[in-house]
Amino acid sequence: MIALEGAIELLRHPHEFGVVSSKYLPYVSILPVFSALQAHLKLLPVEKRFSGQRKIRHWYWSSVFTNRYSGSVESTSARDFLDIKAWIENDAAEPTLIQEFKSRFRSLELRRETNSSSSVYNGIFNLLVIAGARDWVTGNIPPHGDLDDHHIVPASWGSTNLRGNLIHTILNRTPLTAETNRNVIGKNLPNAYLPKMMQQNGEAAVRATLESHFISSEALDILVRDPFTPADFEAFIAERQRTIQDAIESLLIKERLDLPPKLRELDVDVESIELRIRSVIEESLENNVNLLPPHVMQRTSERVQRAERQNAALDGQRYTTLAGKLEYCDLRELEDIIAGKALWSRFEQRFGSKESLATKFSQLAALRNGLRHSRSIDDITRKEGEAAILWFNHTLAK
Repeated sequence: MIALEGAIELLRHPHEFGVVSSKYLPYVSILPVFSALQAHLKLLPVEKRFSGQRKIRHWYWSSVFTNRYSGSVESTSARDFLDIKAWIENDAAEPTLIQEFKSRFRSLELRRETNSSSSVYNGIFNLLVIAGARDWVTGNIPPHGDLDDHHIVPASWGSTNLRGNLIHTILNRTPLTAETNRNVIGKNLPNAYLPKMMQQNGEAAVRATLESHFISSEALDILVRDPFTPADFEAFIAERQRTIQDAIESLLIKERLDLPPKLRELDVDVESIELRIRSVIEESLENNVNLLPPHVMQRTSERVQRAERQNAALDGQRYTTLAGKLEYCDLRELEDIIAGKALWSRFEQRFGSKESLATKFSQLAALRNGLRHSRSIDDITRKEGEAAILWFNHTLAK
């Protein structure tokens, strides 16, 4: 009983799992195995607990977004308990569920999530709480005992203008205080009150507040259209689905959930640099995979083979191409491709000197590794990493 109570308290934590009320719990049936895993974690040596908790978190969110505990759960619970224990002991024992989540989350049809008791619906609501969704009127993060599940475009408009129950989709829902939801916004369309809010408080402040609800600037521009039509509603929920899927990838799959907001921004910047470096390599090598240095080819092939063993749905054909191989390169291997003797002439005009390139790669790698492995990042590493980001942004723009 004590273990179960402790697990429930952890799930209720607004910065960890965001289940601030029992009505927002994705599954009751997941509680026994979650609490058993938390109890097991306390028995482990202290040096294993950090990575162990990370793996339990991966399993939990993967279960939520694959509806794993929606049916008969006894055998699933027993298997998951054993599998996650094994994974905590051995990184190579990653359960297939983890890769399944990574490959399936983009195909989730969130517009169909209209049942507020479904795991996916509540999982997204939990993420909004974790992300610190701010109240639209006060700008504060609401007290977690004072949250309403608010229709962004009001249900009354939907009953007149839409077919079925699409107005109730999670893509049209977000947490606000009861006061804001019921007495300020009420049945008004966003185009009636958002322009007034922007005029009173400044457009940048309102956009930032809505972004904490996974409502992008593009989505906001749709919401303030006048007149607001069913076609506009479709455009809004399509844009919000994209934004929520990006949030799932960023916070859960890429594990930025563990980072403070400023470091999340830096991690996004580092990822953007990596993607642009890959693009420059593809262009400079004219998409010829055979030009890769032999040691890079070998390492990436080994990683692809491991990934294929863990995920049978992986498109192996893609990873025979240069673009596919580069996805499995780390930063240092990207540097090896560029600065290696055989290929440097293709990159020299852009990057200038190998010495400068090596320095900036080192600075970027130190920041990246600190972010990706949840290590403490001192001021020097952060500042040098930010300088490297600026240098790469300038250099890659040539």
